[in-house]
Amino acid sequence: MARLAPLLPLSALIALCACTGEKPVKDERRAVSVQQITDAAGPGTITYAGDIRSAYESQLGFQVAGRIISRSVEPGDTVRAGQALFRIDGSDYARAADSAAAQTGAAQSAAATQAADLARSRALLKQGFISQAEYDQQKATTDQAQAQLRAARAQGGTASAQLGRTVLTAPRAGVVTKVEGEVGQVVGAGQIVITLADPARPEIAVALPEGGLGAVRSARSFAIRLWSDPTRRYTATLRSIAGAADPVTRTFAAKFAIAAPAGALHIGETAELAVETERTRGGVLVPLTAIMDVKGRAQAWVLDRATMTVQPRAVKVGPAQGDRLAILAGLKPGDTIVTAGIHLLRAGETVRIAEVPRS
Repeated sequence: MARLAPLLPLSALIALCACTGEKPVKDERRAVSVQQITDAAGPGTITYAGDIRSAYESQLGFQVAGRIISRSVEPGDTVRAGQALFRIDGSDYARAADSAAAQTGAAQSAAATQAADLARSRALLKQGFISQAEYDQQKATTDQAQAQLRAARAQGGTASAQLGRTVLTAPRAGVVTKVEGEVGQVVGAGQIVITLADPARPEIAVALPEGGLGAVRSARSFAIRLWSDPTRRYTATLRSIAGAADPVTRTFAAKFAIAAPAGALHIGETAELAVETERTRGGVLVPLTAIMDVKGRAQAWVLDRATMTVQPRAVKVGPAQGDRLAILAGLKPGDTIVTAGIHLLRAGETVRIAEVPRS
């Protein structure tokens, strides 16, 4: 006990210090992300990645069903118009054509016999040996034989055409971009087995975000640059933009025709589309997230760095350029705007700038 006595004043001092220590004050100000506007909106370039395709791409299939017995092309092959691509087993169609030919021959013989009988009946009628009713019956029989002959010939033509359709040929010259049929596979009529593209009409297919449609439609020019050779650039023109967004990606499919020499581009290679936008006079570019709609009017939040307070400011918006929006009036270079959390702010509210954690 005598040893512990000197320790009591020290422990009491520690307890006293603990009781009188101040707790750290928590910063209750709302955290926001900000950006200072540094440049005016001028002519800019928006780029999109895409792939080279053909403006005329055909998906081909057999017009009759059957089992594939041969394939004479591979992906990447160049084919000429009329070249055989696939064959299916045509033995059943050949037998049908033979049967139709036999039926045509029988119908032709029957029609010839009936025609001869009608000629004799006509002579007998003039001589009074048969009645008009008997002659009319013979004429009806002859007409029926002629109709059966025409039907047999039509069936023979159909059977012959189906036999010819067991060979799939190229409707025009092009490049094979995809093969979906294999030897031994049973395919139905109309089932796609091969895709043929025309390399003479190249285009680039890109996916445009919703905010980029305006800039593309009002762009002054388009250019294509190949990833395999960035030094090669070609001009392009807008060909089409899908009328509805993809339900999964929420992007719009767009196609641009490319003015390039024959053989300069290869179907399937990756390229970059550069969209040269028009100049926006007296404006600035801000992130899309910095602008909100309040009762039909565009508004931004401007930060006063001296007081760290925010105030709403009405702005006039221009066309979107990628993930940025042109502001024609209301903002100027040097202004600091809030880019995240704008829907929770109040006029005159004191805020703090959010710190991004270091990785």
